[in-house]
Amino acid sequence: MNVRRAGNVAVAVLHGEYDLGNAAVLNAELVDVLRCRPAGIVLDVAEVDFCDLACLRSMANLGRRAAAVGIWVRIAGPKPMLRRLLDVTGLGSSLPAYPDVELALRGSRRPPRVPGGRVTESLAVDARTSAGA
Repeated sequence: MNVRRAGNVAVAVLHGEYDLGNAAVLNAELVDVLRCRPAGIVLDVAEVDFCDLACLRSMANLGRRAAAVGIWVRIAGPKPMLRRLLDVTGLGSSLPAYPDVELALRGSRRPPRVPGGRVTESLAVDARTSAGA
């Protein structure tokens, strides 16, 4: 996992496969990101090829710990299977998913969705801003 900063937000870029075999390492890395006390954390999962329930548990633990200290967590770029796992497990409500990092950085904590999981709030905010609202 690589971590970069976007202002006061940590962007953690995950890649490869995450399962029970490396969940402890992922969990430790995510806790390290949290220890830096960013305003928010974006988990860029666009390059994740596989994520099982152990991986989801690590993300859920991060979400709970972050919320306890006032830090938000968002998911960016999940592939359809990971998006489905987030929805089926109910984690999508506490770990909102966005199509990409840029939208995750600009989005609210709970973005509204339309059928197909497309995020609409950021686009609506951009339209209001452009219209001078």
